[in-house]
Amino acid sequence: MNTERYLLIGPVSRDRIVRRNWTECRVGGAVYYYSRLLSHLGVDHTALVTLSEADRHLLCEFPSNTNIIPLYRDSTVEFENIYDNGDTSRRIQRSNFASNPIEIGDIETIAGKEWTAVLAGPLLPSDIPVETLEFLGKMHRLYTGLQGYLRYLAGDMVRLKFNKEIPRVLGAGNGAFLDINELRTVSSDIMGALGTLSEHCAEVIVTCGPRGSLISHKGSLIRIMAVTAERELDPTGLGDTYMAAYVHMRRASDPEAAGNFASLMATRKLEGKI
Repeated sequence: MNTERYLLIGPVSRDRIVRRNWTECRVGGAVYYYSRLLSHLGVDHTALVTLSEADRHLLCEFPSNTNIIPLYRDSTVEFENIYDNGDTSRRIQRSNFASNPIEIGDIETIAGKEWTAVLAGPLLPSDIPVETLEFLGKMHRLYTGLQGYLRYLAGDMVRLKFNKEIPRVLGAGNGAFLDINELRTVSSDIMGALGTLSEHCAEVIVTCGPRGSLISHKGSLIRIMAVTAERELDPTGLGDTYMAAYVHMRRASDPEAAGNFASLMATRKLEGKI
């Protein structure tokens, strides 16, 4: 009998995807993609999400076996993802930067339950305050997607920058995930940047698109090869898919095995199989 149970927290977003001559509007957010991967694997999970009640129909897009706990707010975060010349590793983003923080009071009851791990998927710095992360990290294995904490609004464009809260974010949990472009906000020296983040967190995972991924684990560096896709259909949410797959496998495997499995799952997502 499968006794794994994962808690996923973060916002649901309304996304507009633009790739070459193709445009689509859909539900988005890291938690949504975590849930798709865990559902694909048949793993029990609960998603605690923020959105406006007017957009509650977006919850119908989640897998049918996802247990959803909605926290209704005044507005839903919106993103436009524009993939440069179809390149799945590069994108331009815009957002309305809706502020929907998940406070400790919102999660006290559910956090008291037993969870295999908690996956935090903020899209913006305000989504999951550091205090909420620290509260969760004291009770559970906690893995956090860093991208939301690196984002800031420049006009109507989403930009990235390293900020003073990042060490606290890293220190709150067991592992942190980001992509290679987000890592460059720390330093253009990739190994130096990875070393800086690793000072605050035992496990830092960096996805590098078609170049695979890097895992820093307690001072050791592990390189994971990308799995070649038969076709590229759906590039959105690859990093989130990788993260959920990695955390799922990491419960009973070493970082290298978890990374190889996550790489395979990300490619399946790219191929439209998840």
